[in-house]
Formats: sequence, structure tokens, C-alpha cells
Amino acid sequence: MKKFVVFCFICAVAFFFYYTNNSTEQTEIELPSLHSKNALLLNAKGDILFEKNADAIIYPASLTKIMTAIVAIEMTTDLQKQTIVEPQTISKFTAQNASMAGFKAGDFVTIEDLLYGTLLASGADATGTLADAVAGSEESFVTLMNNKAHELGLNDTHFVNTSGLHDPAHVSSVRDISKLFRYAIENPIFYQILTSKSYSTHVPNALTITSSLLTKIPGGEGAILGGKTGYTPEAGLCLASIIEKDDKRYIFVTTNADGQAWTPPFHIEDALTAYDSL
Repeated sequence: MKKFVVFCFICAVAFFFYYTNNSTEQTEIELPSLHSKNALLLNAKGDILFEKNADAIIYPASLTKIMTAIVAIEMTTDLQKQTIVEPQTISKFTAQNASMAGFKAGDFVTIEDLLYGTLLASGADATGTLADAVAGSEESFVTLMNNKAHELGLNDTHFVNTSGLHDPAHVSSVRDISKLFRYAIENPIFYQILTSKSYSTHVPNALTITSSLLTKIPGGEGAILGGKTGYTPEAGLCLASIIEKDDKRYIFVTTNADGQAWTPPFHIEDALTAYDSL
């Protein structure tokens, strides 16, 4: 009987410490006023630490490229497979004033080159070429993206294109983007690309691609390990980032910050604010 009582006591103590340690991780925090109208902060386990209009339907802009990249990675067995950048791809996205990685018509590029162009430089030239190389067309690739969204339970999400250019039917929510982002960063190839500051392509005339996020952070990358930026007039400034403090990682996703691609980076300011509040 005494042994049983001692066993129960040990179990109770163990449960107490386990519950205390884990509930500490789940404590929500208060953030000062944010520029972004939609936000969600999660710890590495997926516990919600802060949320703001996380279920509102939003336009994801270039956060779309998180899905583009992870689908391409999962559908490709050889990242060194080569393809060509078609002239019509360049002309199409130049006409739409889309952000470009800097590839030229006729360039021979690898899938790896295109992935870096997609995640670091947010290039529509990269996403368009990637879609053609993997699925034969952007339309077919978008079907793969929507199938993946369904698989991940992204019920507020529907993709129309691979780049995030505005379309009224191209929608998501910050909660859905957070689910997608958590899934994507578990892939080591995706994570390596996302957290790189720069990359040189393998085309004959080397192209250096730099992170559209890490190069804009005052004083260097600091706490922000990497992330994906986004902007359209309809979506505002958007950001999905991984931040670190005290050897713990957090995910912070925001959309709808006022501003433009060339104005003060309020989406990055919000991410740094979240880091400071942890």
C-alpha cells in the first residue's frame, strides 16, 4: 500500500511539472498596437500566443509563393533538373508590373534556381517558369496548389495563380497561411532556402538573388531567421516569418499593413515588435 501511495505521489509531482512547463508555453501575450490588421503568433508547437482578425478573409499576395515553393519541392525529385525561361513568361509578368527575380528570356535554369527566385526574390518570372517545368502550365500547377490546400485543411484558401497577383477569387486567411507556413518549414529544403540571405544561380551569367526580407531589417537579420514578404495594393504589406528568442522559435504571420513596397516596412516593424514582446 505504501509503495502504491509513493507511486501516486511521484506521478502527481511529474504531472504537475509537466503541466506547469507546458502551460507556460501556451500563455498568450499582449502586443502593442500593430500596423497589420491581421496577425497570428505561434510557438514551435503551434500554440497561439497572439491573434488579431486571424480568420478574416484576406488577399495573400506573395505569401502565395509559400505554397508554390512547397508544392514544387514535393513534386520534384531532382532540384538540378534544367529548364528554360520562356520569353512569354517574362513579357507576361513584366506587363503586369510583377516583382521579378531577374531571370532573362532564354536562360537555362535549375529547379533550385527557381525556388530561390521564388522565396528570396519573390519573382513571378521564377514562379511562372517553375509551374511550367513541374506541371506543364500555371493552370495545372494551381490545381496542385489547391489540392494541397484541401489536404492541409486550409478551408479559407483558394488559389488562382502561382505568384499572388491580385484576383478577387485568390484568397486565404492568416490562420490558413500559418498552417501552411508551419507545414512548409518542416521541409529541410524549403527551410534552407527561406533562411538564406543570398544565392547565386547556375545560369551561364550568374545572377545573385537576395532575400527581400533579410536585406530590409535594420542592423541585419537579428532575431528574424527568415520569411516571405508580400505586397499588393489590395493585400497591403504582408509577412510570414520565423523569429527566435532564448533558443525558442516562433512563427508570426501578418497581412494588411498600410504602406507600399517602397514605404517604411511596417510588416517588418510588427514582426520585430512581436519578438520584443516575447
